[in-house]
Amino acid sequence: MEENTFFRKSVEAITSTLILEEALAQCLNFLQTLMPIKIMSIHLWDGSLNSLRIAATTNGKISQSSDILIPIPYELRGIPEWEQDENIKIYNDYREDPISILVQEALVPAYGPCEYSHMVMRVKIEEERICDVVALAEGSDKFTDEHATLFELLHSIFGVAVSNTLHHKEIIQIKDRLMEDNRILKERLDSRRATQIVGSNAGLQRVVKRVAQVGNTTAPVLLLGETGTGKDVIANALQEQSDRRDKAFVRLNCGAIPESLLDSELFGHEKGAFTGAHAQHIGRIERADGGTLFLDEVGELSQSAQVKLLRVLQNGEIERIGSTMTSHVDVRVIAATHCDLEAMVAEGRFRADLYYRLSVFPIIIPPLRERPTDIHLLTDSIIKKCSTNMNIAPPKLAPGAINDLLKYEWPGNVRELANIIERAIINNPEGPLDFPELKYGILSKTDNLPDILKMDELMTLDETNRLYISHVLNCVDGKIHGPGGAAEILAINSHTLRSRMDKLKIKYRKRNS
Repeated sequence: MEENTFFRKSVEAITSTLILEEALAQCLNFLQTLMPIKIMSIHLWDGSLNSLRIAATTNGKISQSSDILIPIPYELRGIPEWEQDENIKIYNDYREDPISILVQEALVPAYGPCEYSHMVMRVKIEEERICDVVALAEGSDKFTDEHATLFELLHSIFGVAVSNTLHHKEIIQIKDRLMEDNRILKERLDSRRATQIVGSNAGLQRVVKRVAQVGNTTAPVLLLGETGTGKDVIANALQEQSDRRDKAFVRLNCGAIPESLLDSELFGHEKGAFTGAHAQHIGRIERADGGTLFLDEVGELSQSAQVKLLRVLQNGEIERIGSTMTSHVDVRVIAATHCDLEAMVAEGRFRADLYYRLSVFPIIIPPLRERPTDIHLLTDSIIKKCSTNMNIAPPKLAPGAINDLLKYEWPGNVRELANIIERAIINNPEGPLDFPELKYGILSKTDNLPDILKMDELMTLDETNRLYISHVLNCVDGKIHGPGGAAEILAINSHTLRSRMDKLKIKYRKRNS
């Protein structure tokens, strides 16, 4: 093949994509028509670690972006730093070159054991070293001077292509990092707005004291409490009292992510690590490096994730999925759960060693029913927040409304209180706020529900509506409209309720005098 044709087709192959391993595969497929090349790889020299990094490899069928680090022994460091005039070196017996031995050992896991001939091209632009392009052929004495002459024609092409590809990859990583930093900054602003602990001088006084004791340390903290008690608010307070308050505060709800994706989200993955891994992904733990990681619902972690998290807590080490390189991280872990972790440990569903690591300093957040003194404070705070969001004046409570709130058991804790108050404000933004669903026991009492609603029998929607509307009417003594009436509780217009009662053949009843 003429040199001009060879050069043109090589340029088309190498510059066909900005994805390094794909461009390398295209180049290999073309060169295999002219040379006995089996594998090609791109090597970068990391002077700070005195190591070679294999950035991409391909055999034409399997192409992968990699980050294989090959430490170079002190006595061999002059070899990969060769500064001779020639750009090409051929080792038809790989044992002639100690570096080729190390490279071949590093590639065995991907392509299997074999003895290869090596052809190495040092690529430079002006005086800047870009990379080494390495070609391997099965067997000994496979490369000739003619092969080297042709291969060297690709020197400048590889220089520009690899340089552009690395810069493109760096830009993508910077973009991803900026997007993540932006998200973290927004979360930090939100968390600082949410660090005021309502009840710090009342029902949560002991919790606040515990936060002050451990806040300015790096010890792991385990927040224990029922759903809706405000564990995220306590986590925010811990972050704000620590030396890491200005560093990353990364959150992850372990129960909100499918188990198959949890490892990737926590620890990250390399491109090609699994089906659908089209790009490198930095996990939450790496993003929290130097700062704090808040793991909500930590009891939902899979067994494999528990093992890896234990390694982070013990050694500060992680490995992305699909990578053989260990990264060191400095992360403080705050975990939260509503589960009984001790029971889960006894049942074998949660690792005992991880539990002991996480529970260095446990903080138990009491449920709302155990701190009734906080209900008035929380109600005022929630009304102000909802009113601000809706851009209205804070409505007042109806007479006796606070007593209804105090009598309720609050199985959903502060979250349920916030939902009920928000619903009341939406229904009656000018006030006064009343809570008929609490007053008449619709939420708190199920003893008077029709038995069929407590069973597993399947019913039509009309049957269900008829039974439940009848139950509400019984609770409010047959009152349909007005404050505390069935229409208000069911959040529908009173005329609509009457029409529905007629359709469902629900009898009107006289109210007791």
